[in-house]
Amino acid sequence: MTQKTIVKNLSQKYSNEKAGTLRPTAVRRRAAARVACIQLGYSAEVTGQPLLEAMPAFLDNYADDIARQLRVKKMDSEHFYAVVSGINNRKVQLDQMIGDGLSDGWTMMRLARTELVILRAGILELDGMSHIPARAVLSEYASIADAFNVDVRFVNALLDRLARRKLRTSEMFAPRKAD
Repeated sequence: MTQKTIVKNLSQKYSNEKAGTLRPTAVRRRAAARVACIQLGYSAEVTGQPLLEAMPAFLDNYADDIARQLRVKKMDSEHFYAVVSGINNRKVQLDQMIGDGLSDGWTMMRLARTELVILRAGILELDGMSHIPARAVLSEYASIADAFNVDVRFVNALLDRLARRKLRTSEMFAPRKAD
């Protein structure tokens, strides 16, 4: 997938074209952080470079572009660092959760690198960031999967399954609040 395709997909996903308005700035800043996490994670996976070692060069070269694509001055750096450091520190545990969440006949080797990186970040947020509603995490990572041309149904189903069965059981089965 080319950078041009990602930019086009992100622009469509993170703007509300029907109303002609953008999502709130704080939401877009966090979305930019999530996208940056996925791009950094993918880059590290492809090059074999450790995540934390790849981060400074990635931020120098791409952080401003990602923020511009999502129409914010800068991404939510605190969220970015929390997700990246969480993935770095818990990669084995996150991969185990992904493996446990896969259907019979599926293995980790069968996953595309982009899927793997998106799932790690989504699971990390579901497991370690309870201040963010589970359904918001599912929605955001489904949108990111779509922007990166990853199978949205697969990503959403695996994250939803883990949220319901293990990570956020009570929240996922609680009655929804009326809008």
